Amino acid sequence: MPPPTTEHWIKVAEAFEELWNFPNCLGAIDGKHISIQCPPNAGSEYYNYKGFHSIVLQAVVDANAKFIAVDIGDYGRNSDSGIFKESNFGKLLKNNKLNIPQAKKIDPQINDEFPFVFVGDEAYPLQTNLMRPFPRRNLTNEKRIFNYRLSRARRIVECAFGILVKRFNVLENKMLVFPEKATIITKACCILHNIIMDKEGAPSEIQDELQLRTTQTVAQSQITSRPINRASTAAMDIREKFMNYFNSDIGAVPWQNMYNL
Repeated sequence: MPPPTTEHWIKVAEAFEELWNFPNCLGAIDGKHISIQCPPNAGSEYYNYKGFHSIVLQAVVDANAKFIAVDIGDYGRNSDSGIFKESNFGKLLKNNKLNIPQAKKIDPQINDEFPFVFVGDEAYPLQTNLMRPFPRRNLTNEKRIFNYRLSRARRIVECAFGILVKRFNVLENKMLVFPEKATIITKACCILHNIIMDKEGAPSEIQDELQLRTTQTVAQSQITSRPINRASTAAMDIREKFMNYFNSDIGAVPWQNMYNL
């Protein structure tokens, strides 16, 4: 997984707009717990909130369910936001070292330029280059539509995880190895997944995963936001900007009023 060039990011963004109707999106980010046996003398370090021992696979995925970047091996007890902050990807993003393209117009009829962003769920911080949903309490219809549009783009990372686990059964059950070996195995699976996607593609598998997860994505009320650092005014302004675009005649999609997030 070589570091993407600016040109590669632009192609990723074009695919997200074409397939998932989210302009200037560079990738969807999420974490997945990989079950392992409890290492000797590990205490609760690997014990996660789901009730089992794990290492975490944090991944950034493109519009076609390929892994762009992965960070693997963090303790299962750590939160997605904490893992993101300490990950190589998170640090490179913070320090503007990912070759991200400059902001650009997303439609000839709109004068404003929009930055390129990644999308994540409620567990991630709101930043100028990382969008998360609006809080679920007291949602206006405009905010609800933004949440749906973000969710539509973000669920491709869940699809990637689903396809990965089905392809490599070792990820479906508890790994009876030490965390270091589990990390190596998971990395190998991610790389092999990308090779298979390049050679064979997986449109039917993506559609199957989307169908499986539609209900979960649309009614994701079980997610509880964890305390995170307060977002900057600039980040909130950018989210509002995307919200206004999605609610405009230019940026709306016909079916966005059918869903309730």
